[in-house]
Amino acid sequence: MEAKDSQVNILVIRSATRILNQTLLSLREEFPDCKITVLVPQSAQEAVAQDPLVNEVLTIPDQRRMGIASYGKANITRLQERKFDLAIALYNIDHGLGYANIDRLACAAKAKEVRGYNPKGAFVKMDSAKAMRKSIMEKTTFFWLAINYAATALLCFIITLALIGEWGVRKLFGAFSPKPYQPPVREPNKAVTQS
Repeated sequence: MEAKDSQVNILVIRSATRILNQTLLSLREEFPDCKITVLVPQSAQEAVAQDPLVNEVLTIPDQRRMGIASYGKANITRLQERKFDLAIALYNIDHGLGYANIDRLACAAKAKEVRGYNPKGAFVKMDSAKAMRKSIMEKTTFFWLAINYAATALLCFIITLALIGEWGVRKLFGAFSPKPYQPPVREPNKAVTQS
């Protein structure tokens, strides 16, 4: 997104508290005349409103996870009416896994561009399709982990049964099998000595 002569309208979803300030500074550097609106849980409204880098604060109910469902359809519609140029999702971890609900919320704002910022200050461009793939990957991770554990346990059980079975067969047939051939032991020839 290029900085234009007109003011850039930016929505920042405060999902990762430790990188909020560095992201706000980065945005102010990239877009000096921008208007920054920050979406925060209600409990953080006062603290964020005091930040001189923030122009406006919107709140979302305090819940375990921020997302489209917790923000509500009416509030999403109001976000879309604001016609944001840029929507930002913040990640506490570099790869951003675990934040698909925030990505989907940022995409729901229908901004011209959506970005995900990580602790290194780097960002990735996001769109609805990427957010959906990320969401599916996050939701199926535990499923595949459980499948892998179950398959590993089943294979260990089968291998253990096979080893016990082999031991039993060897014991059973070992009692009936003839002893291995051992050649007779000869005593050494004693040389007959003539006197």
